[in-house]
Amino acid sequence: MPDLTLKSLDVRQQKLIEYASRAFERGNLDYTLAACAEVLAAMPGCLPVRRLQRAAMKQKFTRAGGWMSKALTGITALPFSLGGANKPPAELLRQADKILAKDPYSITGLKLLASAASAQDWPETAAFAHEAIREIEPDNRANLLALGEAWLAAHNPDAALRVADEILALNPVDGEGQTLMRKASIARTTRQGKWDAAGDYREKLKDETKSIALEKSARSTSAEASIAVPVQDSKGLDSIESAQAHVERYPGDADARFKLAEMLLAAGQTDAAIAQYQQVQRNPKLRVRALLGLARGFRARRLHDLAIAQLQTAKQELPSLDDLKKEVIYELGGCYEDLKQPESAIAQFKEIYAEDIGFRDV
Repeated sequence: MPDLTLKSLDVRQQKLIEYASRAFERGNLDYTLAACAEVLAAMPGCLPVRRLQRAAMKQKFTRAGGWMSKALTGITALPFSLGGANKPPAELLRQADKILAKDPYSITGLKLLASAASAQDWPETAAFAHEAIREIEPDNRANLLALGEAWLAAHNPDAALRVADEILALNPVDGEGQTLMRKASIARTTRQGKWDAAGDYREKLKDETKSIALEKSARSTSAEASIAVPVQDSKGLDSIESAQAHVERYPGDADARFKLAEMLLAAGQTDAAIAQYQQVQRNPKLRVRALLGLARGFRARRLHDLAIAQLQTAKQELPSLDDLKKEVIYELGGCYEDLKQPESAIAQFKEIYAEDIGFRDV
């Protein structure tokens, strides 16, 4: 049975949660918790109710000066952490609720909730539990991987991609993080219909001769040529060593970090370049260029699904077909070409062709 919405509740339960929400806004946490507990006893998979319950639990815990409660919870939780995974889902959920009622920040309780939710086929509730763990332990790699898988199970590949980005920001060569990125990018592409919607591109071009020429051009494009990155010298940053020294001294200089990434990629130091691009993408001004650089790095390592994910994100974030967006689309077409998917490649190249017939070799 999947996660439930408020519409899944009967009229009386919906009214009860409506009153509980009002009580929460007024600070009447005991009423909110009692109402949520009553509804969850009958409908434990209703995530909106569980969210309200957790918000009230956290406030009450804070009011009580939670450290004493946390100490007591540590004692209570110990038996549950030993062999709990072998218990039936309903028992896991009961134990999780008991622990979290005393300490909503208990990692043990949240793990039990995630396990129970996964066993009951409540992927969004499982993701909710793993998100709560991430708030407490943001660099917990095992939890991030579990969170990404939960979002995939919940058919939310965009959220899974964001989690994969976090994992790869911690370690760009994390194998399981890269696998998560691949699975999420494939899931998102499938959901958006990219693999099935290419159709017959010749029918979409008026000139049959131009269509044939376009296909031949795409097939003959050299992957190495599109991966090559020009390095532009700037005063004081004309070598990798000087750029690295500058970035170490001024870690907040996003422009210098971007230039370092470009130099590293051009020098064939792909993993080092990827690590720099991943930091630069947090800068709004350079985000799209960093995504393009990331894609080129992943493509150079033949991680085409990862490259496609970055390029699709970059493409969506550029409203107009300027030169940068043409570069993104051209690179995306090249990735499809590397994967021997000519129709998908041509579908990208023709977007450029329709606006700028002179761009590169389209």
